[in-house]
Amino acid sequence: MIDATLDVKPKLPWSSFGPILAIHFLGTLGFSLAIPVLVFIVADLGGADWTYGVVGATYSAFQLLGAPKLGRWSDRTGRRPVLVASQVGTFVAWLLFLVALSLPVVGITEVAGATLTLPLLLILVARALDGATGGNISVANAYVADLTRDTPEIRQVAFGRMGMAANLGFVLGPAAAGLLGGTEWGPRLPIAIAAVFAGMTTVAIVVFLKEPPGRCPEGPPPPSALTGLHQQAKPCDKAPKKSARGQLTHRPVVLILVATFVLFLGFNFFYASFPVHATTVFGWDTGKLGAFFAVLSGMMFIAQGPLLSVVSKYLSRRRVFAIGVACLGLALVVLRLPEGPVSYLGAALFAIGNGLSWPTFQSRIADVAGEDQGSVQGAVTSASSLAGIAGLVTGGILYPVLGGSLFFVAAGLFAVVLVLTPLWFPRRGDKVVALG
Repeated sequence: MIDATLDVKPKLPWSSFGPILAIHFLGTLGFSLAIPVLVFIVADLGGADWTYGVVGATYSAFQLLGAPKLGRWSDRTGRRPVLVASQVGTFVAWLLFLVALSLPVVGITEVAGATLTLPLLLILVARALDGATGGNISVANAYVADLTRDTPEIRQVAFGRMGMAANLGFVLGPAAAGLLGGTEWGPRLPIAIAAVFAGMTTVAIVVFLKEPPGRCPEGPPPPSALTGLHQQAKPCDKAPKKSARGQLTHRPVVLILVATFVLFLGFNFFYASFPVHATTVFGWDTGKLGAFFAVLSGMMFIAQGPLLSVVSKYLSRRRVFAIGVACLGLALVVLRLPEGPVSYLGAALFAIGNGLSWPTFQSRIADVAGEDQGSVQGAVTSASSLAGIAGLVTGGILYPVLGGSLFFVAAGLFAVVLVLTPLWFPRRGDKVVALG
């Protein structure tokens, strides 16, 4: 990293970076439209409290299987075709979701107090398809790492900008869903609009997104192409090094995967339990739940943008990450308190914690991945998906037993990550960054 005392102010490559930001925004906008209404859809179609976690875990389970393959595919053939394919899968999945809402609620079997109905089964199929092609995040992250290959010192803020784009979508999506869900069309309208945005994102990738500079969409040229030219090999001229799978066994990568799993286990305990807690204990309806997530995402937008840019000028990545994780743990303790203005204090702490810690951690992932961005990013996505399965399913099962105390369990996981910060961020090379 570059020391802050040096007058070096690298810039983000906006001509290449702008399209991936816009695409990331459209994708999350469509996805977030479904968040406030999903818990009500599951309940209306025969599900119980634990069924909501299973629906979320279905996505994670299939993403666990698909992400590594998509990542390796993107390393071989390029980021753009994989992003197109994964987004098409998302579009089709939302169409299936919309079809499910139009089917009669016909019971198939009873499971632990929940009724498995035909529409609910189709929703599970839709989530499975979306998860299997859900390489959007890992491949998009590899795309950003490619763009900052020659300027790794700006990766932390680059990933922060990606977080800003996502959270702008999460600000508008839940707020719009809260309004749209109250119309005569009910939850069908937010889901239909989510499908439209998925289609728009697919078109945007095809039309506007280019392969990152320095990558080889067709793979490295045959050795004979360089014979006798006596020129220095360019990145695209280099034959693949060791197996990408071998890279995943290296200690820094293993540590990154462990940290990712524990972090996302904490996140998913929260996301599995908070919507149920808010509706049953706080008494919130779709509008209030949507407003909460909109406020949370709006504050996260600020945290991942201006706040991260300022903080990264004065503190090392290790310290920024530690502060962020500490705020996450404290946020969950605050959200356990009775409903009121303090709930939004918890949202602010959660936003600051996520906004500082996750982009910083993503920059560390990119550093560790090196030239195997797709493979390592895919493995990281698998680790987060495995944590999603464990967190959403276990959280759905434990919440009826522990209630809001499950938030303390999640806070304890964040505390473990905080204590072990020196493992994730060794001091060597971890200096303050000067950014323009």
